Parts: sequence; C-alpha cells; structure tokens
Amino acid sequence: MSLPLLPISELLTGTEPPVDWLVPGFIPRGYLIALAGEPGAGKSLLMYTISVALASGAPFLGWQASPPRRVLYFDEENSRPDCIQYLRWAWNGLGRPDPRLLDDNLSFAHFSLGGSNWGHKAAQYVTETRPELIVIDTTTPACHVQDENDNAEATTVIKQIRHLHGLSTPSPAIIALKHAKIRSEGGGHTLRGAKAWEGAVDSILYHTKARGKVRSDGLRSTKITSGKGRAFGLQSVLGIDPSWTPNRLGLVLRRFEPRAESDEDE
Repeated sequence: MSLPLLPISELLTGTEPPVDWLVPGFIPRGYLIALAGEPGAGKSLLMYTISVALASGAPFLGWQASPPRRVLYFDEENSRPDCIQYLRWAWNGLGRPDPRLLDDNLSFAHFSLGGSNWGHKAAQYVTETRPELIVIDTTTPACHVQDENDNAEATTVIKQIRHLHGLSTPSPAIIALKHAKIRSEGGGHTLRGAKAWEGAVDSILYHTKARGKVRSDGLRSTKITSGKGRAFGLQSVLGIDPSWTPNRLGLVLRRFEPRAESDEDE
C-alpha cells in the first residue's frame, strides 16, 4: 500500500484554489483570529461595527459586505448598557441599515456562556444560527478561564473553540477578542496570558492607539497590525479614524494609511 503524497509539480504549476474570503483581504473563512486590543483602543466597538456591517450588507472600512452575512456575537465582558450603546453607535455610524436585516442575520448572546460547560452552550448556538462569523468578546470570561497564564488550560480552550468551525457550513471565521500588553523586550505588543495562543491561532491582529493626542471630540485614531499571519489575511497596517455623526448618535469609522512611526505626532 502506497502512502498518500501530494505531487509537488502539480502544487507548483496547477491552478491555485481560490481563497474563501468572508471579507476579502481581511477575514478568511475557517480561520481562528485573535484580535488583541490595548486598553482604550475600542476593540469591542470595532467588532460591533464589523458585525453590524456584515449582518446588514453595509460598506465598512473600504470593504463592501454584500450580501449580508450571518454573525453570532458572544459578549461576555461588556454590561448591557454598554452593549446597547455600542450597537447604536455602530448602527447609526453605518447609516442606519434596515433593522430587519440585523434581526435575521445578527445573533447576539449576552452573558450566555458562563460556567464550565461553555463549550457545549457555544456549540448549541452555532448549530442553531449557522453563522459565517463568530465573535467571542472576550475569551477569558466567555471560556470560563480559571488561570489566564496556564498553557494547558489555554490549549483545551482553543481546541473547544476550533470545534465550532465544523458546526456550520461554510466553516465560519472565528474572532476571539483578547487583551494586549507591551512586550517586556523589544517593544511592540503581545497577547496577555498563556503563550499557547500565539502558536495555536491562525492569525493575530493587534488593535492599538495610533500616535497622536486625543482630539477635542474625545476620539483618537487607532490601527490594526498583523502580529502573526499564515498565507492569507491582513497584509498591511490598517488605520482607523473615528468621527461622530452630526447628531453624535453614531460613530463613523474611516480607513486611512498610517504614517511611519517616526513621522507620526507624539
């Protein structure tokens, strides 16, 4: 019996299968992405905006999320008033897309995974809603983590999260929100907690404050940088500039090209 091997010549010269993108150039289907934010950068608001845009088919940050996509959002960190405010800021900032589309495509679970059987509960939600994007905000409370620095526990948690990929077709992208911290050596950011996350996820994105002061409207620019990526995913720094709508009921997130670190204002 011969063992199965891939023919190298075919891999090099054959037709390359297309990447199965949920958001072209940003979020591939079937990927587990860790999105780590530093305090005050607004990672939850960013993900609320992306979720509302995908579920409604609204354009965001230079991408067109059309047709609408099914999104399952687990918020296990933010209070109910905060969740409502984030949703309203995102919805108004995106031009108030049809709420009926959000009823159909955005499944929102608030403090619903608590307890050691969180994985079973999450699987039930995925099986019921069949999402194309799953957001876990944030992993430590959502996944009932007892010791954030325990690599063995982290490995078990990641395995349970990855199990969710196989419960919906096509395989959903999963964005797990985590906290970032400054590296003790060499500068830059790293994931807070167990090192197992860095090796086990497909991609790490850092959402951090861009250089420059808080503006008079209370807002400041942020940026997303890739800390780890496989063959596909975010290939360059993504700058995000927030602004209020005229009635201050919504936040509009616009994309910009960040200047080199040495050129940015302190």
